[in-house]
Amino acid sequence: MKDPRKKRPWVDIQMTPMIDAVFLLLIFFMVATSFSPIPGIRVKLPPPGLPQQQSQTSQTLILRISDPQPGSSVGIMVLNDNIISIDRLLAVFQGATLKQKDMLIIQSGRSVFHEQIVTVMDLAKRSDIKKIGFAMVAREGI
Repeated sequence: MKDPRKKRPWVDIQMTPMIDAVFLLLIFFMVATSFSPIPGIRVKLPPPGLPQQQSQTSQTLILRISDPQPGSSVGIMVLNDNIISIDRLLAVFQGATLKQKDMLIIQSGRSVFHEQIVTVMDLAKRSDIKKIGFAMVAREGI
């Protein structure tokens, strides 16, 4: 009997297409990972515990947004004890004193849509309010 290995034809592997594919994958991953990060909103959360009382509440803009009523997409906004609409908010922010423009504190309910809060933040930045803070409203009976 003859050796079957001797009759096999020589197989030649073409390396060029494989190298091309590896280089294309390398270029793809280099381009896909070189995107610059999208800047986000920096949020500094308050430390846990009891809220600190501010002595200068008249010098700070405090906006409270209530949970929306059923069938409504926006909550009622109260700015320093006065009910205000989103249409007048920019004018009130722009008419604030320089001391009041140091910080805006937003207090909102759990069911307030982010769209309303982001709209308020956008109006605050357009009227040169320097800092925006978020406050949590403590629940009764806790």
